[in-house]
Amino acid sequence: MMTDKTLLEQMRINEIEIFHRMQLLDLSQDELDLIASLKKLIESEIEDIVEAFYRHQTEFDEIAIVIGDSETMRRLRAAQRKYIIEMFSGYYDGEYVNSRLRIGLVHKRIGVEPKLFLAGVRTLKPILFSTLERHFGDPTIFKPITTAIDKLFFFDITLVFDTYIDTLVSEVESAKKRTEAYAYALEEKAKMLGNHAERDSLTDLYNKRGMMNIMKSELRMAQRRHTMLSLIYIDVNRFKFINDTYGHAKGDEILVSLGRCMTNQVRSADFACRVGGDEFCVILPDCDHAGAQQIAARIANDFTMENPEFSISVGISETGTQEYLSEEALIRDADERMYLHKAGSSLRSSAGIDDVQKTSAKRTG
Repeated sequence: MMTDKTLLEQMRINEIEIFHRMQLLDLSQDELDLIASLKKLIESEIEDIVEAFYRHQTEFDEIAIVIGDSETMRRLRAAQRKYIIEMFSGYYDGEYVNSRLRIGLVHKRIGVEPKLFLAGVRTLKPILFSTLERHFGDPTIFKPITTAIDKLFFFDITLVFDTYIDTLVSEVESAKKRTEAYAYALEEKAKMLGNHAERDSLTDLYNKRGMMNIMKSELRMAQRRHTMLSLIYIDVNRFKFINDTYGHAKGDEILVSLGRCMTNQVRSADFACRVGGDEFCVILPDCDHAGAQQIAARIANDFTMENPEFSISVGISETGTQEYLSEEALIRDADERMYLHKAGSSLRSSAGIDDVQKTSAKRTG
């Protein structure tokens, strides 16, 4: 993601933090001034220093492969010159720190591992010290110089590694987010596929598979909570006649209409299902026989209003709270009651509500 912030700002390094880091390394202002006093000398020797550095570095195949071609070598030499001269610039402020942070970022982007950066530091230090020793042979002068430069190298290394680490952490976080997003997408896809597997394509009600899964779950829930569970079983009367006379398109229209009536009239906790063909059911958690009768009557009335020429038959079964039928027994009982109703009469108007109540008497056996 693009940002207008410098690396310094992104990593929340301010002047106080810079001073604190120097304190931790015991790098004093006098030592920084000592390093800065060597700037002109280093500038006069810079070409030889850079030449010696890369002559040594390219002896290693791993580093030579990273460098690659002459154009890359030219750019690296220029960058190395700049890096070394900045060490002796006398300015060790936010701009200096930002340039060191950027070295870590660039190295990480081009695939230069931390071990290669450390190898470079290990190569550069003796070259610098050897150069300075030629000018400052007196140990009392030379030793403080090398000590101060050593500390500045450590200061640089901590900054470069901060960027390495921060970039790695960002990559891990990014990978984590991508993984989470992918897992979420898979989960949503699985849910969608699961929904499709348990939904009837014509009416969008639960199909038989979905119905059986819900029945098992709701029956276990009713047993744990000691509540009633009721089931309404519905069948379209003379459905074969409708298909044969009016065509299958009309038959599908009737089925969709019934599914819509069921969805509109059931409670939010209920489950409207299409068992197959022209047979439907409603699973009613925490609902007794009287409550199921009222819902069945509403569905019957709604269907009759939409389809005055056609009718449905209804059977109701319930279980609990003293003992519980299995899901198969509950379905079978409601189905049998529905066929008893079909044999006696059809629901074509509000008068048909009485038929539901009469033919759906509570099971006692």
